[in-house]
Amino acid sequence: MRLINRSKGDSIGGPACAAALKCHFEKYGEHGRRYTQTIYTVRVGEQKVTVEVVNRSRSYVATAMTRARHLRRLPGLADS
Repeated sequence: MRLINRSKGDSIGGPACAAALKCHFEKYGEHGRRYTQTIYTVRVGEQKVTVEVVNRSRSYVATAMTRARHLRRLPGLADS
């Protein structure tokens, strides 16, 4: 299972995603339920960061939600 940190370059989001991925991997291991998402709240220094971990077929993908998301990327709102 690959652990993918989408916020690796961010000074706050990177460590938050790493901590969320570690916790998620300890909780679900190599065989987490596929195509589900889990929301974690991680404290980095004095800030709370919300991290979304999505289970893919061969990886866990963590994204820090530190800014507004594009509406096109929200599920169910994309153009058909």
